[in-house]
Amino acid sequence: MSIRGIYTGRCIVDAELIKTLRTDDMERFSAVPKTVMINQWLDGMDWLVIDRTYPAQIARRHELLNSVAGMVIDRLPDETVTAAEIELRDTMVDYLLQIYPQYFQRQDNFVSSPLTGLVIDIGDKGADPLIAVALLASEDMLLLLPEKRGPNQESVYLLKSGALLFPNDWSLRSHFKLSQPAGQNELLEKWKNAKQKSEKAARLGKSPYEIHDGHVEHYVQNFASRVDLFFDRMEPGMRTWRRNWGPRMTGELFLHADALPDALPALTAQNWAEHGYLRSEHETFTKLPKTGAVVFGIKTYLWKLSELAKNPAALRALVTASDNLAPAMFDYRAESLPSFRDFLERYRPAS
Repeated sequence: MSIRGIYTGRCIVDAELIKTLRTDDMERFSAVPKTVMINQWLDGMDWLVIDRTYPAQIARRHELLNSVAGMVIDRLPDETVTAAEIELRDTMVDYLLQIYPQYFQRQDNFVSSPLTGLVIDIGDKGADPLIAVALLASEDMLLLLPEKRGPNQESVYLLKSGALLFPNDWSLRSHFKLSQPAGQNELLEKWKNAKQKSEKAARLGKSPYEIHDGHVEHYVQNFASRVDLFFDRMEPGMRTWRRNWGPRMTGELFLHADALPDALPALTAQNWAEHGYLRSEHETFTKLPKTGAVVFGIKTYLWKLSELAKNPAALRALVTASDNLAPAMFDYRAESLPSFRDFLERYRPAS
């Protein structure tokens, strides 16, 4: 199936150029000793990352857009949303052409990359702005726009649009499709719980507080009241970053709340060693100058734990991060953490 404004076969993939991509992602984006909500932007940091993971991740994103576009691209109908999507797309194009001229070219309204072989029409009658965003960058991009709420008319930022192709057990909108069982029985109760869980995992139209309430308690307790104020005070063009990490027993990037894998290996130290991955999410916040929208970007890495254990710098960072987990995270990762720490003990570097 073809996607409007996205063309294959018009640009030749350059295998030699792909070999020039950075390969130090495990070291650059390793687990941080302490997860901090907002970190100051550092010299040398990239907003959009082009490295060895880029070609394969863009290919996977293209597959998802061809098969489940409605699950990964969504927005609330609003003129301000449309304007923010177009500004985000154009900002990304300008950035890629300036920072990575060897990897991206533009001719009229067509942007091409020999890393992927894709040509993207960014004209008014070309690709949907969010689809262009999803295939220009391997980062997921979510747009938060302010609304006035409460007696004091304070700005509250709501997630109103996004290209979320690599979710981690959540979604933009619920796509729960199981039929309701008849009668009042145990099956009906399970169905109701599953439906409620799906709706809770859907985050389109919600504020940061609403998104995290009931999911990440330490965020609600320590950060929620300050995030909207921080977003409101961000200067146009300002960028900040943070990083999350967690063990997964799957190498799948697309973990939509309503399309999770049916069966995974049991959570044991041995299975972490044989089948486990570390999922590291490098997250950025930037404010668009014209619309004032805050862009939440998520660059996701999946490293096989058996390979990570061979990388001394990445392994040390992971062990240190595990040792320094906040107490609240023990409840948040109660199911996976004990066996994962047993696995880590096998590889702990000598002090």
